Amino acid sequence: MSRVSQKLLIYWVVFLGISLGMEICLPSISQAISFKLKVSLEKDANGVHFHYPLAMYYDQTTQRLYVSDTGNNRLVSFDRQGTPLKEFDAAGQLKGPLAMVRDQTGSLWVVERPLNSLTHIDLKAQRLKRHQLTYQGRTVLVDRLLVWKKHLIVLDRATGEALLLDRSLKVNRAIRPKNKDFRGFFDIKIKGDWLWGLENISARIYGINLTTGKEIFVTPDRKLSLPVALEIDRQMNIYILDRYLKKIFVFDKNGRFRYSFLDEGATPGHLNYPWQLLFVDSELLVLDEGNGRIDIWRH
Repeated sequence: MSRVSQKLLIYWVVFLGISLGMEICLPSISQAISFKLKVSLEKDANGVHFHYPLAMYYDQTTQRLYVSDTGNNRLVSFDRQGTPLKEFDAAGQLKGPLAMVRDQTGSLWVVERPLNSLTHIDLKAQRLKRHQLTYQGRTVLVDRLLVWKKHLIVLDRATGEALLLDRSLKVNRAIRPKNKDFRGFFDIKIKGDWLWGLENISARIYGINLTTGKEIFVTPDRKLSLPVALEIDRQMNIYILDRYLKKIFVFDKNGRFRYSFLDEGATPGHLNYPWQLLFVDSELLVLDEGNGRIDIWRH
């Protein structure tokens, strides 16, 4: 859409709103329009397309984006511009990779969903070691995966708790808000010393400072259908991805709705069963499982 078209759209919305006696919020309209599709990632350097990609991770040290191409049992890396680099499947050993991170030693940690394994990959030695986690006598269903300082944090899908692991992969503590009606996290993010979590079904947002223990929570003022992913930008705006509605909803830090964008469809810039959000600087990455790609939006 050209800038002239954008301005005409804004003027039309304003005119229509005034005619109908509606309250108009120009910043919301202009903010939604300001997202521009930079590139869509959907295949590796050899032209092999993703098959049910389910996770992405950006390594700030190497400035590489890693995509968990779950259906193809591999990881695919890209440079900062979105150029495909390498694929990795641990010589055919990798099974249904989900989340992944790189720790301070340069090793990879990957969640292998079919095996319920937190798998350590030593790239230099070309070794792979699988771990099944337990906590309080039960098996942990490993799902999302984060790094905080020297710790790994895994999301236990069975309880919705975030589990802080020590170096031996023992659970140091379970991270959950004090709220008695807490329903479990569906997605989690790390921002500095703060763990942010999207509550299952309700879409309430919890922030827990891992150093001080301070807690805050935000209740969005708009009901969502199937919230599955969370992101927070530098201005503390909250982005929630709705898998059923195929939209991203944006709220301010107090939970007030600002705008939504994207719609259902198959072409780049549209969604079909989206699954994950990731901010890399000012760019918003949207992982779309149904369309088998990642759209990178520049803000």
